[in-house]
Amino acid sequence: MRKILFFFVVPVVPLLVSCGQKPASPDFVKDMKLVWSDEFNGESDCPNEENWNWSEGAHGWGNGEIQNYTKERANSYVSDGTLKIKAAKDAKGKWTSARLNSRWKKAFTYGYIEFKAKIPEQKGSWPALWLLSDKAEYGQWPRSGEIDVMEHAPSTWQDKTYGSLHCRAGYGGNPVKSEYIIVKNIDKKWHTYGVRWTEDAITWYCDGKPYSEYQNPNQGENDTSKWPFDKDFYIIINLAMGGSLGGSIPKDLDSCQMEVDYVRWYQ
Repeated sequence: MRKILFFFVVPVVPLLVSCGQKPASPDFVKDMKLVWSDEFNGESDCPNEENWNWSEGAHGWGNGEIQNYTKERANSYVSDGTLKIKAAKDAKGKWTSARLNSRWKKAFTYGYIEFKAKIPEQKGSWPALWLLSDKAEYGQWPRSGEIDVMEHAPSTWQDKTYGSLHCRAGYGGNPVKSEYIIVKNIDKKWHTYGVRWTEDAITWYCDGKPYSEYQNPNQGENDTSKWPFDKDFYIIINLAMGGSLGGSIPKDLDSCQMEVDYVRWYQ
């Protein structure tokens, strides 16, 4: 498993949309089959290890992040029917957090994936809900693609929340697609963040409403530079601190938390 992933986005095509409705799924979901979900309702406080792995380490992850990712329950745990990812600073000023991934356990091609979550808005935090190629058939990042369902970086983007796409044709600071929404009460109220992924397009949703789309350019079977999105992708849930997008962390900030009610994949 790769230890460092170059995971950062600079907005390229902003779109101002306000996402403030009650959390909802798109209407088309009722005609789809739920092929997998984690509702975080287990009896254990440990996230289900049949679904999740933990990425561990403190390398900066290619983005200058300062947290040490751990498997400790202090940083990732289940309670009252939700998953909590908590970033915390210890007495020595060192940050720990968690990064869960479903690689080799739960991965799918096409369909609609949806997260219901509360997202921290403290400056210095950098929460993300995203997807990467399970087997990297087209090569290492970015050749096999990356789908960012939701990214939020208050120090850098203020109140903007982004959905983005990376591949060989556009990645890192110049993603092939990146648009934002304004999500009201992002940390206090539940919102849904989703991506509908078909052979023809990838479309981003918030609270059941579409706000961005990237269409398959159909460059040919052997050209995956703009569309490597035809293989299984796995799920990542993480809360980074600092780094290229997290930015500066206020000295008086001791902790912050992302809460996820469910992850669902429909086909």
